[in-house]
Formats: sequence, C-alpha cells, structure tokens
Amino acid sequence: MQDVAEFVRRKGLALNDYFDPSRSAVIDDEHLARINYESFFFADTEARAVFLEDPIRYCGLVTDPVTKRRFRPRPTSPRADFDDVLYLFESGKSQTAFEQMPQDFVRPGYRM
Repeated sequence: MQDVAEFVRRKGLALNDYFDPSRSAVIDDEHLARINYESFFFADTEARAVFLEDPIRYCGLVTDPVTKRRFRPRPTSPRADFDDVLYLFESGKSQTAFEQMPQDFVRPGYRM
C-alpha cells in the first residue's frame, strides 16, 4: 500500500481535522487512521484515539475490499486487521476471502 501521508504531502494538500474542520490536520502516520481504503487525518493524537476507540460510529460508508461495494458498517460487521489497517466487510464471505489472501485485496485497484 502506498504511503498515504507521503502522497498528501507530495501533492501539497492541506486537510482539516476529521472531527473539527476549523483545525488543520497533521499529515503524518501518527495522526492518520485507515479503515479499508479510507484515510482519516486528525489535528492531534487524542482525536485519533477517540476515532479508533469506535471507528464504526464515525467512519460512514466504506468500500468492502473484496466486493468493492460501498456499505455502512455496523457493530456486528465482520472485521480483520492487516498491515496496521482495520478492514470491515459487508459479509462473512468477504471476510473469509480476504483472510485467505489479504495481499490481493489491500489495494483498491488504482494508484494514487
């Protein structure tokens, strides 16, 4: 997977904190949370920690890495961790396919 923070810095993008758009996000791995193919940047590590305690509450729609369909995860949604990224799935079937060969699904099929 490409380094998301490096990509954002290289492009010269300025992002706002996910929770408080009046604050600038810090563009580095310490202030980044990733769920499936989504990236969330925060102004401080405390906001990131709040997000990571209950990511389903905050993340909104995500893309199932196996089916590539957008869905809204629920607390009961199947999940897996791979390479420091939380992956959520719309079904147990997707989770099983992912866990058998996760490296086949960690990229969304395009390059940044």
